[in-house]
Amino acid sequence: MLIAATADLHSPKYLTQFFASFSKIREAEISLFLLAGDLAEQGEYRHFTPIYEVLKKYKTVAVFGNEDFTDKREYYKKFFSEIIWLEEQSTTVEIQGLKIVIVGSEGILEKPTKWQMLHGVDERIYQERKEKIEKLLCESKGDLKILLTHYAPTFRTVFGEKKSIYPNLGYQILETTECLPDLAIHGHAHYAKVVYGEVRKTKVYNVAFPANKKILLINLDSLIRR
Repeated sequence: MLIAATADLHSPKYLTQFFASFSKIREAEISLFLLAGDLAEQGEYRHFTPIYEVLKKYKTVAVFGNEDFTDKREYYKKFFSEIIWLEEQSTTVEIQGLKIVIVGSEGILEKPTKWQMLHGVDERIYQERKEKIEKLLCESKGDLKILLTHYAPTFRTVFGEKKSIYPNLGYQILETTECLPDLAIHGHAHYAKVVYGEVRKTKVYNVAFPANKKILLINLDSLIRR
């Protein structure tokens, strides 16, 4: 079973590269497409339209990133309704008779950015989000459990970025949470040199398009509990 995953398209910035990469995988039997946020530049959701036109034929699940501004998110849900949008929520998709559970969130930062703090986003908000994600992970039941976030759920897949900004790239929830996913997908770390890692048996992929220069294909067969 193949899934495709990407993030940080910042359309139209990486639109040409996205379609070049998509042309190489369009014949693959993709069972699920995952989008890990920052889909359009500066929240201009209309720039996501050409991407949506090719992805709407797939089962697609997405989360928002920090540049998918909160006041624009309802427009994404309205105009791109064939996609399942998750905000501290979970969904179960059935593929080949198997239940794939996806827990989705923008994710958590160890430390809010200066911009966020100036706009009312503080550590309390991230602590509350962390608790919601952990609760969803523990309550979700299926043949495969995926955590889909924009921010990194570990620092192992942001290596290559400046270490001083790690707290603004994610939070090490995989190292601390009681209930682990089988697979974790994230973006946000554009300059990472390590885009795959394992944390306590969870396979982690940083699918940020600027870091990978392509859409990632991930084979789930070895992860599925049968």
